[in-house]
Amino acid sequence: MTMQQRTEPSPAAVLIAVAVLALVLTVAFGPLGFVIGLALFGLMFVGTKNKTADQITPVRTRSRLRRLSTAGRVAIVGESHHQDAIAEIAALATHELKADTGNGTAVPATAVLVPEPATRHDLTAVRVDLLRGDGTAVTAGYLRGEQAIDYRPLLLDLAGRGEIGSCPARIVGGDQRYGVHLHLGAPRLLLLDHEALGTAPTLPAEQQVAVVGEQVHQHVLHRVVNGRTPAHVIAELRDCRIVRGSHVGEHTLEVLLEGECVGQLTYAMGLRYCDMAQEWRARTGRALCEAVITNEGTRGLQANLLLPK
Repeated sequence: MTMQQRTEPSPAAVLIAVAVLALVLTVAFGPLGFVIGLALFGLMFVGTKNKTADQITPVRTRSRLRRLSTAGRVAIVGESHHQDAIAEIAALATHELKADTGNGTAVPATAVLVPEPATRHDLTAVRVDLLRGDGTAVTAGYLRGEQAIDYRPLLLDLAGRGEIGSCPARIVGGDQRYGVHLHLGAPRLLLLDHEALGTAPTLPAEQQVAVVGEQVHQHVLHRVVNGRTPAHVIAELRDCRIVRGSHVGEHTLEVLLEGECVGQLTYAMGLRYCDMAQEWRARTGRALCEAVITNEGTRGLQANLLLPK
């Protein structure tokens, strides 16, 4: 996708434009030309300021979204300087808000984290932009200093590959007093982050739930982690029936990685999460969640899902 952001003429660009225009007209027409040049530039600049609501320029072409861990909640800073932009995103997502909460307390959005060039005033700034429906983005604020320091190396590595980190966001407040919270965990990528996922949301990652039956799917788990554990991945949940044990024939959820089954939830966990997964699938198209794969030695690879409490 093409990432875009609203921009205005910088002070340096304004100064250069004034100097060049004044010089050319002064050489051509003398002092009168200098006065005319300043007047024309003033009109041009006012017109530019009046059109900023429609003016966007590409920041990066084909920046591929890479999903970041959502197992945490982070409040950003600096929203007071970007209230109009945040209000626009909130207005665009109003219909999603009604479907998501029904009470107007939070607006869902997708955020991207952009490492800004280092300056002598700030060596580690990470800007938080919110995506609009047309693929452009507006600035909402910044990560706090300590979080920016933690995330910046990963984000710079992504930027070098033409990629950009993304995570779910929630807009809270209203009446031009908006705040933004990110669903953002530790600085790590979610594997299996192929294009088909896009910005489809994952279930809230609030607690670990064990997967059972991985013993017969070790070959799939080994292929997915490719020797790297622990591995943070995106899994898909699908309805199935229990095939062995005291609850044979009962409904539960099977867990898929790269489209292949790696286990299922216990009967008790299936009772707890089947309806939730079905509702999430109806709303978003897929029942996706985060998972962590660890190496348990002689027990082999173990998968734990991150699901709502």
